[in-house]
Amino acid sequence: MDDIEAIKQLTARYNRAFDTKDFEAFLATWTEDGFFERSNAQRSYRGIEQLREMLATFDVRGRHVTSDYIVEVDGDNAHQACYLTYLDVENDFGVALFGDYSDDLVRTADGWRFRARRLRVDLP
Repeated sequence: MDDIEAIKQLTARYNRAFDTKDFEAFLATWTEDGFFERSNAQRSYRGIEQLREMLATFDVRGRHVTSDYIVEVDGDNAHQACYLTYLDVENDFGVALFGDYSDDLVRTADGWRFRARRLRVDLP
């Protein structure tokens, strides 16, 4: 599998693990010092334990839908940009959020992992 496809597969695994609250699968998409930031949130998360907390305390049930991937690979590092549409299960799968990710990734012995994900939320 080429690097771009492997990164897109990592993103799909992240989405499904987040949506089903599969903690181990979710954490397996990150480096140990992984960092997540959301533009309209009060805090960011760094490291496996804080990322676990982020998933545990996220109180909306929904589905991540990512699209329009732009992936640039430079050796063992990569950058990905993609759109996010988040559908709210409790609201008849209505759009709860739209934004775009800016991701920094690193190739590890276990494959590509997120080093940083920054979600910029589009506000109405």
